Amino acid sequence: MRNSKYNSVLRTLLYVKPHWYLIVISTLAGVLKLTLPLMLPQVLKYFTDQVLAPDSIFTADQKIHEIYKWLFLMLFCFICIYIPAAFLREAGSQEVSNRIMHTMRCQLYDHLQLMGARFHQENKSGELVTRISSDVEQVHGFIWNVATNVWIDSIILGVYLYLMLCVNIPLTIVAFITLPISVITTREIRKRIRKSSRQTQDEISGISGYLQERMAGFAVVKLFHMEEHEMEQFGNISRTIYRFTRRRNRFSSLGVSVTAAFSEIISAVIVCLSALNIINGKMTIGDLIVFYSYLGYLVTPLRRFADLNVVFARTIAGIERVYEILDSTPDIVEKADAVPLDPDAKMSIDFSHVTFCYNSENSVPNLNDISFSIREGEKIALVGSSGCGKTTIVNLLARFYDIDSGSILLSGRPLQDYTLSSLYGQMGMVFQDTILFSGTIAENLRYGKPDATLEEMEKAAKAANAWDFIRKCPNGWDTLLGERGIGLSGGQKQRLSIARVFLRNPRLLILDEATSALDSESEQLVQEALDKLMESRTSIVIAHRLSTIMGVDKIIVMDGGRIVETGKHEELLQRNGRYSELYNMQFGEVIGRGCPSLLSEPQTSGLPRPAAG
Repeated sequence: MRNSKYNSVLRTLLYVKPHWYLIVISTLAGVLKLTLPLMLPQVLKYFTDQVLAPDSIFTADQKIHEIYKWLFLMLFCFICIYIPAAFLREAGSQEVSNRIMHTMRCQLYDHLQLMGARFHQENKSGELVTRISSDVEQVHGFIWNVATNVWIDSIILGVYLYLMLCVNIPLTIVAFITLPISVITTREIRKRIRKSSRQTQDEISGISGYLQERMAGFAVVKLFHMEEHEMEQFGNISRTIYRFTRRRNRFSSLGVSVTAAFSEIISAVIVCLSALNIINGKMTIGDLIVFYSYLGYLVTPLRRFADLNVVFARTIAGIERVYEILDSTPDIVEKADAVPLDPDAKMSIDFSHVTFCYNSENSVPNLNDISFSIREGEKIALVGSSGCGKTTIVNLLARFYDIDSGSILLSGRPLQDYTLSSLYGQMGMVFQDTILFSGTIAENLRYGKPDATLEEMEKAAKAANAWDFIRKCPNGWDTLLGERGIGLSGGQKQRLSIARVFLRNPRLLILDEATSALDSESEQLVQEALDKLMESRTSIVIAHRLSTIMGVDKIIVMDGGRIVETGKHEELLQRNGRYSELYNMQFGEVIGRGCPSLLSEPQTSGLPRPAAG
């Protein structure tokens, strides 16, 4: 843990290195800002011991002249020097911390883009958002205190030490004893603060994920009348954060209190010792005023040095959580000699004895000895009950995961041989759960092709049966959509996602239950768009509604992570196997009621007569 802490410190200081000149400017300005007030005690000593003393050599007019002279000199220093110095000290360190937070946020987000599906499956999105926002903010406290204050206070302490030694050496030694004592005394407190800070940040990440899920699923909460349950659950989580925060704040307050107590004790001792020195003729009243004033100034950097341990313990916990993400290794990595997928190569796919398990500790694989082939331009369908492995095959083909054993060949070469960008550049997917982003319709469509022209987008929208509703929107292409496409119906969102794939113009198309959540009218429009989209493309269709895949070239039937049947629709019905069972389960009730369109007009209805028996 100790090595981890100091490694995090060194890594953060490396972010500071490119901005060293701002740190230097901020530090020098801070030193000047804290040094200028030191003239006040000296002026006060001069007034007390010489100008205003009963035995002063100055006349009344000379005294007035001296007072005005020093007044105007101090006004000049504080207006013309102190204000710019204070500005540069604040602005310089703020600029450094903001630049570093910007860099770190971007690096964190970029790294998250490289992580595979397994990582995002194991980490809640709300927790990751907290790492980017709240945890990165801890860098500001670290930069402010470690990168600037520590240097400023070190230089200022040196100046204070010299000036105080010039007044009285024994009193100076007594005054500086407070620093090591306070650091040693608060050592255990710092450990507790760091632990509580880490627990607090972890819980805040958890509550972020919880809130994101509940806000997205508010309709479910309402429909099941679970408001009181959710209030209770949120209250429990919030109380846990409160307990950790309270513990951290109590230790922080204890650390600050101990440090402040040492400062006040030293001040009391210094005043009494100075009085004794005055009685013994070793100091003047002016010396007492100067020394006690310097002691007051000394308290600020001493307290900051002591509080630095508290602040450090609190901020480093958040910074370590940032590095945890940055240090995580992507599970899907391109080979060093990966090659682009040739856009002119035949888009053929070959699965050979593929076995895969999402959880390595699970003894039962999700896919077991899967083998099949797809020729270029061929349309195949994957069918089976939920959890049989259909989507897993697609996930492996898209390299969201890597296989455990066997091989997947694309255009005659192992899938891992290709660069990810070229692989995804020739692949298009339409999901059951349509994913659209907040922004305009045009921005969502251009996700498929960032440089697409309005003419290209209109052509894609027409092909996807989306143009009619887009042009009727209040602002056309510039119509703003809410989070996840709020403002559009399910069918409209799905057609917009199909238009996005049209715009991309992929050679390999994957449709994952693309129509299962739509009403009949929307399904017909979407299915027409999908039929156009599949023309002349190698296509894989995952379907629950068997009526949508009867015309494909090959149907692969899965059960329990294995392929149990392969063939065309009519062939599979004649075999009376798993496919026939699924077909009868889906359409048997309708046929049993004697629906004539299903029995006598299969060409029109799209539902051929099931096999006898």
